[in-house]
Amino acid sequence: MGTSFLSERLSTILMGHVKKCLPTLRSRVSHLRGVQESIISDLGKPIIKKGPAILDLINTFCEEFRCVINGNSTNLQTSEISGGAKLFYIFQNTFGNALEEFDPMTGLTLSDVRHAIRNSMGTRPSLFVPEMAFELLVKRQIGLLRDLCLRVVDLSYDELANTISVACARHFERFDNLKNESMISGINLLSSRLPPTREMVENLLSIEQTYINTNHPDFIIRYRSVSDRHTPLVSNPQMGGEEPAAASNSSRSSICSGQRGVKKEKMATLNKYRTASGREVEHKLTEREREEVQMIEQLIIQYFTIIRKQLQDTVPKTIMHFMVSYLARNLSSNLISELYVEDRFDNLLQESDSVSKKRERACRMLTALNEAQKILSGLRDITSN
Repeated sequence: MGTSFLSERLSTILMGHVKKCLPTLRSRVSHLRGVQESIISDLGKPIIKKGPAILDLINTFCEEFRCVINGNSTNLQTSEISGGAKLFYIFQNTFGNALEEFDPMTGLTLSDVRHAIRNSMGTRPSLFVPEMAFELLVKRQIGLLRDLCLRVVDLSYDELANTISVACARHFERFDNLKNESMISGINLLSSRLPPTREMVENLLSIEQTYINTNHPDFIIRYRSVSDRHTPLVSNPQMGGEEPAAASNSSRSSICSGQRGVKKEKMATLNKYRTASGREVEHKLTEREREEVQMIEQLIIQYFTIIRKQLQDTVPKTIMHFMVSYLARNLSSNLISELYVEDRFDNLLQESDSVSKKRERACRMLTALNEAQKILSGLRDITSN
């Protein structure tokens, strides 16, 4: 009597516990089934028609690459800037700031400027600051920007190569051979555009060096003769014109002397230039030489600023045309021409071992969960009775 009662009581307790736990178990099994089905869906089913599959994969990959460059990709990174945003950063921040920080007088010493002026005069002194000295020196300074401009080309190349690698790794995760071949083909296409891009950038610098446009609307030159700057003129009523200040009264001469003294103080910094070894040496310059050096320096800075703005605009445009836009237009056709070969279909669409094992594991888990769901459905019928 006691045994049968205990048995009945335990059965009642067990059945109540089962009824209480069944909803949670069903929800848990249903959730796990959804997870495993999602994994199998992401891994994809075995491919039967391999030709159309390769075309679809290539076209999807190329579209994703263009979206990353244009900034409208659905897989945008949040940890760092990349793709088109990184190129913009290279153009505007890295390259732009480097240009702004570049000193137009870098590498020029007092001897360089003075010798250029003297050599351009030849055997006769010039009434004006010789234009040939300015052109010689400013061409030299423009040439110093070559390494900086080529550096931005290399940085852009590295970012595009990284974008291709990341996109291939994400898009062709299932097929290792297709991923590797696509990455190699894309980077080879990009590498083929590096020489013409660098050549065009060098041509831009050569163009600026070949013709110094002193008639540029932003380049303002105020010519003054050397004699006018050093021999102040005063009015002579008897002659009806002007005569040198030496013929005027002593008070006017003292005023001019005071002005020259102030000018000498302002130009004192031009007397110290660093030599190639880095030592500061005092140079004894005449007042005429100081003013000539000052004018050449001002002209170089003004014209160099114009060239700097032009390069900041034309170098990024060159990179976009010769590398970025070309790659976006021709990547798809290049991949299809190299990879869409029927004899290579089986090798390219061969799944990696990790993907195959992951799919098998997900299929086994899904089968077990389906069996568990059937059992739970049977228990629901029993408990309802």
